[in-house]
Amino acid sequence: MKGSYFDNFLSETRAAAENKSWQKQENPVVDTEFYSDYNIAKQRLSHSLQTSVEEMDKLLVSFDNKWVPSNGKKYWFTNYDDLLRGLRTLVWEKNVKTCHTDDPDSYLWTEIGLDAFLKKEKVKANSDSPNIQFFEVNKIIAESNTFLILGNENTIKMLNNNAINVFVTGIEQIMKTADDIELYLKVLKDSDIKNNKKLFPILYTPTSKNKDNLFILDNMRSNVVNYVPQRSALACIHCGRCSQVCPVFKCAGHKAYDNIFSGPIANILLPHLETIDDYKFVSYACIMCGNCEKVCPISLPLREMIIENRRFFYEKGHLSYSEKSTFKKIGKAISNRKKLNKIKFVKTIKFRSLMSKDLRRHRKFPPFEKYSFNQQYIKNLKEKFK
Repeated sequence: MKGSYFDNFLSETRAAAENKSWQKQENPVVDTEFYSDYNIAKQRLSHSLQTSVEEMDKLLVSFDNKWVPSNGKKYWFTNYDDLLRGLRTLVWEKNVKTCHTDDPDSYLWTEIGLDAFLKKEKVKANSDSPNIQFFEVNKIIAESNTFLILGNENTIKMLNNNAINVFVTGIEQIMKTADDIELYLKVLKDSDIKNNKKLFPILYTPTSKNKDNLFILDNMRSNVVNYVPQRSALACIHCGRCSQVCPVFKCAGHKAYDNIFSGPIANILLPHLETIDDYKFVSYACIMCGNCEKVCPISLPLREMIIENRRFFYEKGHLSYSEKSTFKKIGKAISNRKKLNKIKFVKTIKFRSLMSKDLRRHRKFPPFEKYSFNQQYIKNLKEKFK
């Protein structure tokens, strides 16, 4: 890596924030020649992120032990309700009336319901003179107790004013060192389909002098870490590429998930972040086309993790007797070549019998082709070699 690049970049963004020269600059995170082989660079980042997830418990303990009072205040929360209660206590104690958020539409603010919380507490959002400010931490560097914040041209000024700063992050955002931060920024910038604005990466070390408060959220993320095959999903950088190419997501859309998490990554995480019985269905929505894996910038084995989810649900008794029975019948049917080659109306009758009445009432049963793929393949071969 170019050791001085990141230091120079930070000094340039600080200067841009002060004299507004950012209005004339191109996005500085666009070094296309940074690595001669970009695919190798992405593999390196993938290994770094997934290693951090594997060692999450050790890194969090190390981070906690290094934290001292001069770093400001730190709070751990197990779920949304605990975090919002902590925010409410802070708002009441400091008599907060106005606030500012770095990105109101971010994943994390939507996940915890920050907008609804502020309205309920009658705190005016996006004020020019805020009593309290909210920042989403993109990465925590365990070895130095430093935060990576992806802000805008005003973020540096906001960090240095006299308001109370509240930094919020999930436990999965821990990283061991800052060695791959520059690589992370490059891959994120090139991959994020939703990002149409300039990224201003800021490394910030909290202090008690600046009234800094760090809120760390678990919300069942530690539950995912316990499931070895699926834990890699926590390394996701939320670029949105997998949703863009998923044929099921294109048909179902966000509403089918009823959650901030949606698309292929949600097919893995949602059952464990929420309740399995309410969200196990998303793991069966995947058709295993592999499009998501082809575009994933950090090469997550998404199909493998979805299959492991299905196996987990079956082995741990999260499927009803009728569901298990249906899966067994379908598996038996599609594993038998003779049955698959049966004439069209026989297959239609048999597969209709496996579908519930409710499903058939609301969805038209798709017709089978007259000949199976196997039969058509053999027929084409015979015609070819006549």
